[in-house]
Amino acid sequence: MRSPEFEGSVDPTGNTAVYREGIFGGYRGYEKNGVTPQYPFGYGLSYTTFAYSDLDIEPAREQHGKRDDLARVSFTVSNTGDRAGAEVAEPYVGQQNPAVPRPIKELKGFKRVLLQPGESKRITLELDQRSFAFFNTTTKQWDALPDTYNILVGSSSQDTPLKGQFKLQAELTSKPKDVLKAVSLPRSLRISPT
Repeated sequence: MRSPEFEGSVDPTGNTAVYREGIFGGYRGYEKNGVTPQYPFGYGLSYTTFAYSDLDIEPAREQHGKRDDLARVSFTVSNTGDRAGAEVAEPYVGQQNPAVPRPIKELKGFKRVLLQPGESKRITLELDQRSFAFFNTTTKQWDALPDTYNILVGSSSQDTPLKGQFKLQAELTSKPKDVLKAVSLPRSLRISPT
């Protein structure tokens, strides 16, 4: 079965795929177009069950005179079944009133936790400037605009039982990192200017 999302994405010769969805690929595009996938992004099977509770969103604290993270998202994951199991908690962020086309929500991290039957663990994840930003093609920077952002936490893109908000008070920008400078490549893989 072909997905209507990808109709017209292969040229007539069948040799080239053309990706027109831009930032709306995968779960982002399904949500934008109101498509409910059989298995949502992040979906997984387990021999036990889990519950999420006690969402707390607060501004990050300054450490050693600097603050890299903007928000701390804390919540509790509980194993409600009768077997040990691992759960992957996923925080999603979505801007309420975006000035440019943006996904409804975007995955901004994850944390795997192993829990015994009846056990609960408190998880804290940090959200930095990039967690709230989009790439501004005009200024060539990551741009996080002042607005209210929805914070959703759960086990997949469609199962987010915890919902809260974080208000970003001022615009924050950052320049993209030069990937080739940031990564130390082995000599055999280094790129030489021609």
